[in-house]
Amino acid sequence: MKRNIAISVALILALMSASTAFAAQNTVPVSSLQPAVQLEKPQLTGVGGKLIFSDSPETFSAPGAFYRDTAEGEFRVFWHHQNAAEHTLTVGVAVTNTSGEPINLSSKGSGLGTNIYVDVAGQTALADFMRTQDKKQFLADLVPGETYYFTAPTDSNITNSGLVQFIASTKKGNHPAQVTVTTLSYDVKPIHPELAAILPGDSLTRGTFPHFDRVGTIRYNTSTGNGYLSIDSDAVGPWKGNEMPGEYEEGWDAVDGKTVINNGNYGVMYRLSTEIINSYHHPSQVSLYLNPAGGYGHYAVKWNKEIFQSEYLSYENAWNIVNFKLNPNGGEYKSEMSLTGGSSGPQVIYFTNQPK
Repeated sequence: MKRNIAISVALILALMSASTAFAAQNTVPVSSLQPAVQLEKPQLTGVGGKLIFSDSPETFSAPGAFYRDTAEGEFRVFWHHQNAAEHTLTVGVAVTNTSGEPINLSSKGSGLGTNIYVDVAGQTALADFMRTQDKKQFLADLVPGETYYFTAPTDSNITNSGLVQFIASTKKGNHPAQVTVTTLSYDVKPIHPELAAILPGDSLTRGTFPHFDRVGTIRYNTSTGNGYLSIDSDAVGPWKGNEMPGEYEEGWDAVDGKTVINNGNYGVMYRLSTEIINSYHHPSQVSLYLNPAGGYGHYAVKWNKEIFQSEYLSYENAWNIVNFKLNPNGGEYKSEMSLTGGSSGPQVIYFTNQPK
């Protein structure tokens, strides 16, 4: 995904829920939310298993593997690839049992989107992942050498974006089991995807990262007025320095043998508590907005067990995701966020409030 960077304050998000809201999009010029005070950056901690990230080559024209590495126990795979061939190819991920004993393979969240618009494919994958992430689903029993595929036919000029959290465990003893993960495209399903030739990479990123989640606490006081916070800000480049402490981890490209950074933390879920202090001590309405500063995209957001999905959103506007009543004593809220595949960042979230 290409990151079109225009201004220094950055962010994006995807707050989640059990159902999906498709109400008419309410947007305002982002200038109407300014001036705003930057909120204190929370300390983030990486938790969860490995993240296998596949975005190189982002555009391909021949079948082959995009990235390959081993994983064990619980891990997440994110991929984002566009078919530039003149015919349909199947794109996705193959998980091969290379542990030497029978294993169980399950998922804890899965989403896959195909669309001519790269950011719509990413939005679909993220929203579906959020709908299913709280329920463990059995996928397959795999004997040594056997493979499970999670793929979709992908027409010419279509982007395939996917997000799946797998759990691999031994059938005997239920211990973490090792598997080989291959993101790939094919016209004929390979018998041994773990041996398929890997396509040359491009300027984008592929790699394996230590943790697939970040946890932390956002704090907003109504006395602040309009406040903003950057999430998925740049880890490298001219705007480096706006990221949150602990937000980024160095990864390893198992194909090309080099260290890498997942700039934007695609595939990483931000599982954040939001503490709102009501200094006015009377009921207020708090509003949450999303602005893709410097870019554009389609976004998915979960708040109070409801998934909201945006229409097309540009850097000039802010999307009013949700309005909610804050009691005189304030409150604590849970949110989950992630940068959608294909969206162009950075992005910023805004909190505003007014008497109720």
